[in-house]
Amino acid sequence: MKFSLSKSAIAIQLVLASASQVTFSVSADSAVQHLDDIEVITVTNQRHSSITQNQSFAKGKTTSPDLANWLASIPGANINSNGPITGIAQYRGLYGDRVSSTLDGHQVVGAGPNAMDTPLSYSTPLIVESMTVYRGIAPVSAGIDTLGGAIDVKMRKAETMSSDKLSATGDLQAGYRSNNKATTLSAVTNLAKNDVAVMLYGNKQAGDSMESGDGTLIQPTDFDKVQLGGDVRYNNDQSEIGLSYHYTETVDSGTPALPMDIEYIESHRITLDGKFALGEWDANWQVGYFDADHGMTNFLMRYNPNPQKHRRNTALADTTNFKFSVGKDFSFGQLSFGADGYQATHDSVITNPNNPMFEVVNFNNVKDNRYGLFGEWQNQFDATKVQLGVRLKHTQANADEVSSSMAMMSMPGMGMDMSGDMNMGGGMSNDMSGGMNSDMDMGSDMNMDMNDDAMAMPSMGELARDLQDDFNKADRKVSDTKVDIALSTQTQISEPLSLYVGLGIKNRAPSYQERYLWTPMEATGGLADGHVYIGDINLKSETAYQGDIGLTYQSDKARFAPHVFYQSIDNYIQGVPMPMEAMSAKMMASMMAGDENPLQFSNVDAKLYGVDFNWYYNISDSFSFSGLASYVKGERRDISDNLYRVAPLNGQVTMTYNTNNMIANLTFVAVAAQDDVSITNSEQTTSGYGLVNLDVEYFVNNDLTLRGGVDNLLDREYQNHLGGYNRVKNTDIPVMTRLPSEGLSAWAEVTYSF
Repeated sequence: MKFSLSKSAIAIQLVLASASQVTFSVSADSAVQHLDDIEVITVTNQRHSSITQNQSFAKGKTTSPDLANWLASIPGANINSNGPITGIAQYRGLYGDRVSSTLDGHQVVGAGPNAMDTPLSYSTPLIVESMTVYRGIAPVSAGIDTLGGAIDVKMRKAETMSSDKLSATGDLQAGYRSNNKATTLSAVTNLAKNDVAVMLYGNKQAGDSMESGDGTLIQPTDFDKVQLGGDVRYNNDQSEIGLSYHYTETVDSGTPALPMDIEYIESHRITLDGKFALGEWDANWQVGYFDADHGMTNFLMRYNPNPQKHRRNTALADTTNFKFSVGKDFSFGQLSFGADGYQATHDSVITNPNNPMFEVVNFNNVKDNRYGLFGEWQNQFDATKVQLGVRLKHTQANADEVSSSMAMMSMPGMGMDMSGDMNMGGGMSNDMSGGMNSDMDMGSDMNMDMNDDAMAMPSMGELARDLQDDFNKADRKVSDTKVDIALSTQTQISEPLSLYVGLGIKNRAPSYQERYLWTPMEATGGLADGHVYIGDINLKSETAYQGDIGLTYQSDKARFAPHVFYQSIDNYIQGVPMPMEAMSAKMMASMMAGDENPLQFSNVDAKLYGVDFNWYYNISDSFSFSGLASYVKGERRDISDNLYRVAPLNGQVTMTYNTNNMIANLTFVAVAAQDDVSITNSEQTTSGYGLVNLDVEYFVNNDLTLRGGVDNLLDREYQNHLGGYNRVKNTDIPVMTRLPSEGLSAWAEVTYSF
């Protein structure tokens, strides 16, 4: 069987897709029918049923254990890699809660206080239809908190068929990766009859620890992950309703850039969605519930010979969310209105399995509730398209009282080493010089002889009680109301050339970790800088003033789209050295974690600016070139310092050769050195590097596809600036040195569709 693939789809593997978050249809004669190409990049999954259509193909491998890896094909996007399945999305230097990452518009709030279960980890590529990144200024409809951009993952849904006969379709997939002996087995099937359809799927992914280019074993980077679920859907010409369920189970998965590893993550996600006509308005709605049970340890997957330092952190999260929107076309443009929000509850308890007398309740019934009302107007004036949106959002947060018990057992013949860490989900693996060798009750006074003078010092139990008392006495209930504004315009200057201009004012309320982290620990949302932190209940919301200008040149043979951006952020939340009034916290950080420079989340001023672009050029029907490049600079405005964990200048060029049934890509990746590092966060510089990757996709027939290739073909030894620092003792990688990246790895995938 012959196959014909669109040249543009093969060449760039990226397409401009719908810019509107509104899901109602637009008639052919609508005044706003062309608004769907305002600066949006969509990466799509490879689907056999559509290989002849004009659409992109995902550069991220469909067997990847972390959906965040797909961001590598997006200009301006990067991944903070704390482990093989814990990638944190970064866009133009901002990451974490600042970047809205949703699954079908649903907010997924993880349980782990150190971001071991990021939103993108709660899906599997096989059931992903597409991943959309809003380039430039994200519309207000894209999410509640879009200060750092917005990513929305569209999931495959059950597909109805207009037939009285029962139809069955699906995909079977298997994959293997040589470096860490990783395997993937996936299956999805769709059963449909008339207006009703059912989709079922399952996915199993597992791998051993990776090796770097010089053969160094990166421990622990093992992972083991299972995802199961289904979707039931009724669909006719007037309405649609669907019910989805997703289950995730992760066990024994390493995160060497964090002080603990994943013992288990178990979660259930239930969503109900639909659309219908509300008079002359088209309405869309969705509600969802998500829970997560997350266990972490510092002794099961990494070396920790002292039972007194063993820590287990058990964290729970429950989230309910909703979204409702309506839209209609008018003579003056397209109007849409909506309401959305979520209510999240967090709990976290730290214990020592060898000592029932040790317990720290570090998050107790923490409430993080966020609600929004938004409206958007879109229209086209001759050669100019305009999108204007306003969002009113309200945040409520509260926390119950915390508690701690740090009594330690005396063990016969064993001196207790006080040089280690508390690992408070947490904690550090740095040793204090010399340590303190004694058997003592941590809830009693600690007497030490220093220079032959008796000097009474508070015990860590007393310091913890001081901190918890201060926290419990404080007014922990806070609320805030802010307004987001986003304006995007696109003007067709000439036949091949268009101009994009975007302006925005965006806000983000502090996370629950930034507010309610009451004792020094590293429950920092995956910050992974090696410091312990405390929070500040009275933090102000961040406010960003954003601007973006982009040019797009597009012809039949070529496309070039550079963007220049700038944003100034007031009250940017950043760790700063603890003040003198936080003496108890500083002493505890020094005694328990060996951190002589603990930090406190505080409001500072910052700015980020840079440029990114993507391009392609078709030499012929068979040969094409494509590429992208990104540069961003992040700085403090209040002092002379850089922002932490900002990706360096990077780019890639891909040469593509295609025939009727084959696509081959040779990709050259170049990453510059990063010397603009944060002094506050004790950030280390990194050297530049270059990589060569090769991949081939062969369509055997309409049902069978083979994919394979080699990543890091030259087996380069290198360190990714966003890869984090090693926190695991007794390995070939020194503690607190930057982790190396994966060496040469051959991979293969086979997909059969029926």
